Amino acid sequence: MPHMLAALAVLLCVPAAPVSASSELFAPTDVTVRYNPIGYVKNFLFPPKATEQAEAALQTYATIEPASGGAEPKAEGHGEAKAEGHGTSKGEGGGHGEPKATGKSEGKKSFSGKTIGAIPELPTVTIGGKSVISKAEQTANELNDTTPEGIREPMMLQHLDRRFSVTPYAHSPKRGANGAQITAIVFTDFSCGQCMPELTKIDAALAGVSNTVQTIHIHAPMVRFQDTNMPAFYGKVAARGGVFWKYRDMLLAKPTVEANVLFDNLIASGMDVAQARSLMLTDARRFYRELDADSLLARSFGITNPPVVFVNGIRVGFGGIPLEKLKDVLDYLHKRIERGMNEPPK
Repeated sequence: MPHMLAALAVLLCVPAAPVSASSELFAPTDVTVRYNPIGYVKNFLFPPKATEQAEAALQTYATIEPASGGAEPKAEGHGEAKAEGHGTSKGEGGGHGEPKATGKSEGKKSFSGKTIGAIPELPTVTIGGKSVISKAEQTANELNDTTPEGIREPMMLQHLDRRFSVTPYAHSPKRGANGAQITAIVFTDFSCGQCMPELTKIDAALAGVSNTVQTIHIHAPMVRFQDTNMPAFYGKVAARGGVFWKYRDMLLAKPTVEANVLFDNLIASGMDVAQARSLMLTDARRFYRELDADSLLARSFGITNPPVVFVNGIRVGFGGIPLEKLKDVLDYLHKRIERGMNEPPK
C-alpha cells in the first residue's frame, strides 16, 4: 500500500506527455496537453472504444461559447426547440432533444367538471344588425391577409408555425443591427459548389429588406475533411480581421479551395499581410474549435444539405420551406410586424 501511494503521488506531480490532438474538421497536430494524471492512468488501463474517443474529441473541441451579450446562457438551440402557432404537430430536427410544437394548450376542468378551453372563442354577436366576428374568425382573416399566395399550401403553413430557437455563438459573424426585427441565421458550406449559387439567391432576397434584417453566418460542412473546409478556415481569419463579409463576397464571385488564392482574398478584402499571418499562427487552434462548434450546431438541427436559413425561427431550405420561397417568408414576417402581431422570441 505505501508503494502504491508513493506511485500515485509521483503521477500527480508529473505532467502528462505530449499527445496528438486533432479537430474533427482538420488534420491532427502534435500539441502538449496537461491531462488529469488519474484520468490518464484510467484511460491507459481501460482504453475507451474508438467511437467513444471520437465523440469525446468532438465534445472537447466543439466548445460552446456564450451567446452574444450574455455569460453562459441556456443554449436553446441544443435542447427543446419550441414552436407556437396554428398547429400542434412536432417539428423535425431541432436541437439535441426532440423539438416540440405547441398550438392551443389543453383546457382545464372547472369545478363543475366541464372543460374550459385555454383560448376561448368569442361567440358571434349581432349588434345593430351587424355581425361581429369571433376571435377565431379574426385570427383566420389575419392569417389569410398576411400570408402570401406562394406559401399558403398546408405543408408550408405548418412550417410557418414551427419556430426553432437557434442560439448563435459569440464568434458567428453578423451583419445588420442587433435590434433588427428579423434575424436570418444562414447555415452554409463555403466549399460546396452547389451551395454558392443558392447562397447568392439568399443574398438577393435579403438585400431588399437589409435595413430590417440581421444576417448571421454559421459554418455547416457537408464533408469533414481539411482540404474542403479551407475556405471556412480562412473565413474565420477574415472574421477576426473584421473583413468577413468582403471575403465572403469575393468567394461567392469566384469559389475556390486553393489556400494561396484564399490568402490573397484576405489581403484583397483589406487585411494586412502581417496580421493575417500572425492570426493563422497564433489563433489557428481556436479557429478549429469554432468550426467544430459550428459543425456540431448544424448537425443538432439535422442540417446535412446546406444552405438552410432560419428566419425568426422559420426553417427555409432543406427540411423546411423551399429556398425559392424565402422572399415570401420575409413578406409574411414584415406584414405581421406592420400589423403589430406577436412574433415568437428570437
